[in-house]
Amino acid sequence: MRTDRTASERVLDLSIGENLDRLITIDTRGDGIARVIYDAARAVQGGPLTIAAAGCIAEAVDPGDVVLILTGFLIPPSNVPETDGPIGGVVLARSIIRGLGGVPVFVGEPELEPVLRGAVAAAGLALAASVEQAKAWPNAVAFMPFARDEADPPGRAESLREELSPAIVIATERPGANPAGQYHFAGGLNVSSSIAPLDGLFQGLAADAVPTLAIGDFGNELGMGAIAETVKAETPAGGDCGCGCGGGTANETVASVTLACSVSDWGAYAVSAALAHLTQEPTAFVDRATYGRIAAAACQAGAIDGTSRLAVPAIDGVPAGYHERLVEQLAEVVALPARPYLDNVGRAFRATRIFSAAE
Repeated sequence: MRTDRTASERVLDLSIGENLDRLITIDTRGDGIARVIYDAARAVQGGPLTIAAAGCIAEAVDPGDVVLILTGFLIPPSNVPETDGPIGGVVLARSIIRGLGGVPVFVGEPELEPVLRGAVAAAGLALAASVEQAKAWPNAVAFMPFARDEADPPGRAESLREELSPAIVIATERPGANPAGQYHFAGGLNVSSSIAPLDGLFQGLAADAVPTLAIGDFGNELGMGAIAETVKAETPAGGDCGCGCGGGTANETVASVTLACSVSDWGAYAVSAALAHLTQEPTAFVDRATYGRIAAAACQAGAIDGTSRLAVPAIDGVPAGYHERLVEQLAEVVALPARPYLDNVGRAFRATRIFSAAE
């Protein structure tokens, strides 16, 4: 991505970011929570969250760089992944490959691998057997399993940090522990026995000055610490989960950029669309047909909707058709403002208003 963007291009970036942010904060639950936590994240960031997230990735990643993606929320007792997380992670991985030449490496519980394998293939990508192979192959990602039990070697997070040396780490719909070290569903159910402790990996990379991005929809996800106080005050179990651990569902790990939205996968889609804009590579964002194949393949491989517990390509109870239409809308709100003839006196005027005032 060019870093010397003109004032007119910066106005366009902000406008596209606003469009994307609005689409992914539609309140499909009807409880108002998504907008409250979005407002909190927006106050921290000071501008549209989607374009900030995409810019963070684009500035960090050069061709051949490893991009670590932490995702997967397992649902007990069967410990299968929910659809929210892996689908968005694969959509975003595809954009990182096509737009930036990065090498996405997923990390999660072993149960995540079949779902990723199916979704990755449907995206037109390959799941390589190793990171080295992913770097050598075109259009490939890798998966590194991270066990949740005591059989996992001590120091696993530290060894991954040294082995992978990622340019950025992205947590999208990845469970985050509360200060008591416990993992919960948003409603307060303790699911710690199902979750691998990836928090240390994320925190260690942040301590090493690696940029971090967190995408979440309720504040119990890894990296949402910048809005933890809002999550505690404004969500039912944020401050008191009721499970007896003495904490709530809020995760307190802070990311470089925090993207709060109505459905975590929507955030991943919107960041992908914003990356397509910033890199000027429209094919980096999926079309509706490709998206449909990815979502269907994830379910065929075992992912289930976290709300209905059915193996259907719904996400958080929102039916598949809505997500497909949303993907089309996200593409449109990027493409329409970017039409060349709209780079006119109006945008130049707004540039003087926005950036002169800021200076």
